[in-house]
Amino acid sequence: MKYKGRVLIVFIFIFIVVTWHSFYFLVDFESSYVFLIEAGHYKWDFLFIPLLSPFFWWLGYQYDKAKFLSEKDALTGLYNRRYVAQVTPKLLEQTMKTNKKMSISIIDCNNFKKINDTYGHKTGDTILVNIARILQESTSKKDVVARWGGDEFIIVSSHLKEKNRLSHIEASLKKLSIQVGFDVSVSIGTAIYPDQANNIDQLLKISDRTMYNQKLGKIIN
Repeated sequence: MKYKGRVLIVFIFIFIVVTWHSFYFLVDFESSYVFLIEAGHYKWDFLFIPLLSPFFWWLGYQYDKAKFLSEKDALTGLYNRRYVAQVTPKLLEQTMKTNKKMSISIIDCNNFKKINDTYGHKTGDTILVNIARILQESTSKKDVVARWGGDEFIIVSSHLKEKNRLSHIEASLKKLSIQVGFDVSVSIGTAIYPDQANNIDQLLKISDRTMYNQKLGKIIN
């Protein structure tokens, strides 16, 4: 969780106090000097600022917490669909300006319903948490990794190292399968801007269709 709200609100509080006193000095410097400096009332600021700062820090924490929960998936700790919808257009715009490429990958856990039905929803949740961890370990910090919904995940990336990523995910899932005692695998569909589409909706449709075809092929085989 970021500290932006906490730092900002405490800073605003201190800034208001300083601005308030500065304003009085501008209005009547002599009277303000007598009241604050000679009479020593400035000392109250050194008392009240530390006493009140924790309250404003708490207010900032509430803001940071609300923002964190609005952007994060409660189970996996990844970003949620809402955050992806907010940030992806900005990423695409930056990509267009720099004439680079961007990929959108949709990842779906194979046979997830069977895992839930056979081993229970708690085990299913554990699998989703582990898949989320593996996806984060397989991507760059600049990539956006999110839970798209249910057993689906999404990766928005400007670092097109698809082969390295896929091999790392596959190897990690094999290790996970050994640990849990049953097969855990995913189907992944990827679409690349501008090679395959030039807008987000089309990129999502292509990646989703590619993922579904891969999933269907695994079921048939």
